[in-house]
Amino acid sequence: MVKRKTVTAAIVAIVGIVFVGWAMYLSSSQDMLGKTRGFAIVKIRDQLPKNLVPFGDLVLENYKEYRSNAVRWSFVHFGTLIGAAFLSAAAGVILKLQSILKDESKRNDTAAVCAAAGALLITVSGIGEFESKWRVNRIAALEMENLSYELLNNPDKSRVIERITEINKDRLRGIVSPGVNERSASQDKEID
Repeated sequence: MVKRKTVTAAIVAIVGIVFVGWAMYLSSSQDMLGKTRGFAIVKIRDQLPKNLVPFGDLVLENYKEYRSNAVRWSFVHFGTLIGAAFLSAAAGVILKLQSILKDESKRNDTAAVCAAAGALLITVSGIGEFESKWRVNRIAALEMENLSYELLNNPDKSRVIERITEINKDRLRGIVSPGVNERSASQDKEID
């Protein structure tokens, strides 16, 4: 009986992992990104002076990467939070549903598995710092988008490179040391 429960739990876990992986794969598609965000930034390239087109392309590629990362981390972050809430609530409900699971030991075991899985999800979410990774990538994407608009003012190329470097460093710091260097979009530095 214990082997059967273990096998069932393993199958559920594997199906869950496959589903999450599949959803992350789908969400990383650049086509999906293009359909939901970034319409204006793609059109900016055609309006740039010829000497800034390569910089516009660089900013656009960074923007796409950061938006894709933000979508994936959003899915993981909210998926673990919602999954933990669902499993925790299910644990309580299962204990009370005597009409569905008549065997008390099965009810208790099922509720315990749900509670443990919910606790595990929330722990993994916290340790993995999924929320900060989602936020940092959203901020970096927004900063790249704003930088693309600033390119229309024909700024100095060295300042554009400096700004891209700042955004990348801020993003990395936010991932490695969450909360230490996260800036809001209103704190963006403008190009001279």
